[in-house]
Amino acid sequence: MNQLTLQAPPGYGALTPLDRQRHAGLGLREDRNQEWCAGLNSMFLNAVELPRAALDCPIAFVREERSGEFLPVAVLGLRAGENLFVGADGQWERHSYIPAYVRRHPFCIAEIPAADGSAPQRLICVQEDQLVSSVTAPLLDNRGEATANWTPLLQLIEAVEGARQQTRAFTRRLEAFGLFTPFDALALPRDGQQLRLQGMHRVDEERLNALGAREFKMLMRKGELRAVYAHLLSLEHFAKLLKLTTERDGRRNPPH
Repeated sequence: MNQLTLQAPPGYGALTPLDRQRHAGLGLREDRNQEWCAGLNSMFLNAVELPRAALDCPIAFVREERSGEFLPVAVLGLRAGENLFVGADGQWERHSYIPAYVRRHPFCIAEIPAADGSAPQRLICVQEDQLVSSVTAPLLDNRGEATANWTPLLQLIEAVEGARQQTRAFTRRLEAFGLFTPFDALALPRDGQQLRLQGMHRVDEERLNALGAREFKMLMRKGELRAVYAHLLSLEHFAKLLKLTTERDGRRNPPH
């Protein structure tokens, strides 16, 4: 018999399908924090998140390796393996937007391809080491039935998955309109090595302004124009990332 292999999203540990019997009586660890994503310098966003995320961090588009499609990402650091929005205490920066990717942890949805080529099966999976026996806040009771604690988490997981399909439609449209252009982010700290982020794409403003009336109205009618402008405005936040990098380097290497 072939063993099921689940591909964990970046930052996640090993995944297990959520099971009513196996996970009965378990709840989330009370000491959970965001340390698990402290090494992610970018994170996938859904299109619906762009206007809010754009207030705090740059948003770029990258090609997903598996599908070759463009996806929006929050750029969270200028160096590989460094998330500037997670502090030494493992907590997300206060008053900054926390992406749904973080809020749904330790859960996600895995797609299991069907042998007959039909629609894949979707399983809710969990990083099991984030669950503990809980009397006061179990997600599933001792009979494996969902509790009130599970309802908001399930709603979030399903909302993220539903928005993922909308996001793919959004980026396919932008690509079909020829709006993406590659760019690098170059940062020059006062003291330190030049930092360069590569492999990113942004919407070309000139091409956006040159869109035909039909295409422009389509973006407007679908509510996607707001997300496009949020992305463009967010690019100003690369200066914020440089400031945060400089401050963090200063704490690591205080002057003698």
